[in-house]
Amino acid sequence: MQIYNQSRLINLLKFALFVLVIGFLSCNEKQPADINKPNILLIFTDQQNSYAMSAAGNINLNTPAMDLLANQGIMFKQAYCTSPVCGPARSSIVSGKMPHQTGVEWNGQSMHENVITSGEILRENGYKTVWGGKWHLPESYPQRKAAKNKEIKGFDVLPFWNPEEPRWFLGAETDPPLTESVVDFLNKYDEEKPFFLAVSYHNPHDICMYARKDGWVTEEDSLLEIRHYGFKYKLPDVMGEYPGNIKNLPPLPFNHPIEKNEPEFITDKRKYHNEYGLETKLANAEFTELEWKGYLNAYYRLTEMVDTEIGKVLTALKENGLDGNTLIIFTSDHGDGATAHKWAAKLSFYEESAKIPLIISYPGRIPSGTVNQKNLVSQIDLLPTMLDYANIEYPKPLTGKSIKPIIENSSSEWRDYLVVELADYKKDPTRKGRMVRYKQFKYNLYTSKEEQLFDLKNDPGEIHNLLLSNDYENIRNECRKKIQEWAQATTDSFAINILKP
Repeated sequence: MQIYNQSRLINLLKFALFVLVIGFLSCNEKQPADINKPNILLIFTDQQNSYAMSAAGNINLNTPAMDLLANQGIMFKQAYCTSPVCGPARSSIVSGKMPHQTGVEWNGQSMHENVITSGEILRENGYKTVWGGKWHLPESYPQRKAAKNKEIKGFDVLPFWNPEEPRWFLGAETDPPLTESVVDFLNKYDEEKPFFLAVSYHNPHDICMYARKDGWVTEEDSLLEIRHYGFKYKLPDVMGEYPGNIKNLPPLPFNHPIEKNEPEFITDKRKYHNEYGLETKLANAEFTELEWKGYLNAYYRLTEMVDTEIGKVLTALKENGLDGNTLIIFTSDHGDGATAHKWAAKLSFYEESAKIPLIISYPGRIPSGTVNQKNLVSQIDLLPTMLDYANIEYPKPLTGKSIKPIIENSSSEWRDYLVVELADYKKDPTRKGRMVRYKQFKYNLYTSKEEQLFDLKNDPGEIHNLLLSNDYENIRNECRKKIQEWAQATTDSFAINILKP
């Protein structure tokens, strides 16, 4: 009898504790009605490469918000964009398809009408879908008064700045008010349905303005002025002072020199302004070593600026009790040359431009502080991953696939290669390239028929083109087969035609 009473008392205490815990959670967390459909928060920057985070081991900048996400989730070290250009990459993020499938191979293009967006799919499955910030498909900001397309298919557009404002091209100006609006959305969110909120920041894209200089850094004057469409602003106002003095600028990377025997397809961009690429042309024509260091420093300061904004969003998520049931994906649309190979901005297959940061966090479902060095992942995998965690079965085929299996077990069956596209001159639509990352190798093929092959394990700086010798023909042929296979699977006419026997 005594044993029975003790057991009953213990069970009652356990039940009381359970009720207390549930009551505490219900008071402090805004849970969606269906816990099998978590909130989804997609945060991405513009033009941030995979090494531009202190979490990636970079000691030349400090990104505590990005580091926090890395500590709370999994960071993928082999993540690539689908194209090192804003619009094409963004079309893949929202559709799970490659740029040649979405119809956006160059900036300024709209997606094909039959392309279904993540907003449409998640909205149909009970989500509140909201887009905040830069869109670029084709409008950079639909909210602008001058924008021809005011709506985003499948999303409510989050207002965050005065539509009458004439300047919408600097992240230093648009990112802070975007954060304010996002925080306000999270503070006021009281719907039972889960949300899918995309927060698209502009920076560190302002680095594109750096080469379009008006004044410049000297030993006597460490202040910069940039002119863009007649508007000047001083970098210290938006990027912070140079650290200490000029001698303390970040060092240039070991692969700063231009690759020997670089294909003319790439070298031409250093000489001519082919619509996109003015930054690289100006930098190669005018930069001294000091100016290259200044570029790198400004790039890191801009990244720190956007990290501050991300930190405010994460704080609001936590303060509103939303962090416990929110899948967070952090990434960027593409990278930046960051002075490697004397490259500024984007539009190349070099690792600095093609690789992107990718961190995924979901408390209790994704192990914290995990780094995946092994698996090749792409932007086309983001939408399938969201749908997988939201328990949504989508009947129409997507080109990408869910990352969830390799999050749970990195040894799960996965792809052994991925493809990146490049179309760098809209006025010459035949000017294109394809990159395949296969095992430890990277193979690049251009319409000029020029090729590059790098062993990234032994040559991470992409300094030695292995095709200058005849010892790697087997690897070259394997990579070409992969591109052919991919072209057939995705109906990529460019790759099919250029690889014809």
